[in-house]
Amino acid sequence: MTISKTGAPTLVDVARESAVSLKTASRVLNNSKNVSEEKAIRVREAMESLGYRPNELARGLKAQRSAAIGMVVPNLSDPFTANAVHGLQEVARDNGYSVILASHGGDIDAERSEIQTLVGRQIDGLVIAPADSRKDTFSDIIPAGVHVVTFDQLIRNAQVDSVTVTNRRSAQDATKHLVGHGLRRIVAIGARPQLYTCKERIAGYKAGMKSASLPPRLCLVEHEYSLTPEWLAEEVFRKHHADAILTLNWVCTMLTLRGLRQLRKLPGTDIPLFSFDDFDLADMLTPALSVVRQPAEMLGREAARLLFERLKGNEKKPQAVVLDTNLIIRQSCGCKESKSSGLRGKG
Repeated sequence: MTISKTGAPTLVDVARESAVSLKTASRVLNNSKNVSEEKAIRVREAMESLGYRPNELARGLKAQRSAAIGMVVPNLSDPFTANAVHGLQEVARDNGYSVILASHGGDIDAERSEIQTLVGRQIDGLVIAPADSRKDTFSDIIPAGVHVVTFDQLIRNAQVDSVTVTNRRSAQDATKHLVGHGLRRIVAIGARPQLYTCKERIAGYKAGMKSASLPPRLCLVEHEYSLTPEWLAEEVFRKHHADAILTLNWVCTMLTLRGLRQLRKLPGTDIPLFSFDDFDLADMLTPALSVVRQPAEMLGREAARLLFERLKGNEKKPQAVVLDTNLIIRQSCGCKESKSSGLRGKG
């Protein structure tokens, strides 16, 4: 058997090996019913013996589909994002699709550039955690027929499917829990206040403080890199005299923990701490960190489910899915025993 000069077996080689026409081999490859069982078996056996692998890009160009979807996120190193990616990839794999990943780092221009690159690779759909929740900054560069699902963040007035969590309720319950320990000067630390998640968590924190007749004590920055030990010392402790801290995302939690260490303050002992977002080893800290745990993998799975429903022809009005979180009570908030409680969301 002579293989083509490219070194990799082609469909022509398969047709020749199985003694059928190229058209018949192509029909078997595309699972067409207009081929006899006997010929289909010969073609598949030839594919197996030759080690033939179809050129998915070429097939996609011909069929005007790529069997790939894009996913654009703020930060691929974030544990929350990594789990969401894992969930989405599993659903995509079950549907015969691959996932092309990109990150925008919270920058709108980078977001547009990554989307344009994905569109150029003929993705069939896009799942995105938008860089800005205040307005739609990318719909104008997405071709008709490429469906979009947002996750984690919402876009104001955008008519697309979305998946989020109970941000407001969760932050409110975490705040109330701290208040329940007799804490009164609870400082909320957050970044990128223009984002939907930050706005919702701030609203929940304020509601929790208001229910206890306490004034809110917000410490917000435009970007996480501003959360230095010096900033913590000035804003959180000298200005607000904090007796507890609620961090509003994972990055804020990491930088707060680092800053407290440099200030020689032990979370949970010198200053009670509650984190919005769980992460590996949070339960291994001393004391273990109390957190709002988001169903990150389920967020990815639900976003994928919504997208594939669109790819299969669902033309119903956009769906807004809201998933529950869990309050994981450990010891950093002041409790002596660990426990968890589900928070109910609306789908």
